[in-house]
Amino acid sequence: YRYVNSPVIWNEPGGPEHLYRKYHPTTWPGARLPHTWLKDGTAIQDNIPDGFVLLMLKGGECQGSDLKEAFSRLGAPFSIVNRNDEAARDTYGFDQILLRPDMHIVWRGNESHYNPDHLAEVVTGNRLMTEETR
Repeated sequence: YRYVNSPVIWNEPGGPEHLYRKYHPTTWPGARLPHTWLKDGTAIQDNIPDGFVLLMLKGGECQGSDLKEAFSRLGAPFSIVNRNDEAARDTYGFDQILLRPDMHIVWRGNESHYNPDHLAEVVTGNRLMTEETR
């Protein structure tokens, strides 16, 4: 199940065909975070707190500080979960994954987002993404 073209998901150009009757684990924005076991034997979902979460899979918690400040300005609950886990990183294919409170992926990347304020506004529904801001 994946939200396609949702106004509260950071849209990436392209994307896989949306085959809603077949499950294909993906970190494409709009999809629910796929299950994976961490090296400590726990499921990744068991390590996700309530609220919006930036999942850091290669360390570097300081990279999420701008995004944390952006969510704070909006009054939205936000946490950074730093899980330096090679297996999870290999499964998900990205260093950073931003999750909604229902564990649907709203953005992914290997570097900090270029406009954390706008990203926070879009994914919380405080501002709709326009063609000029993509």
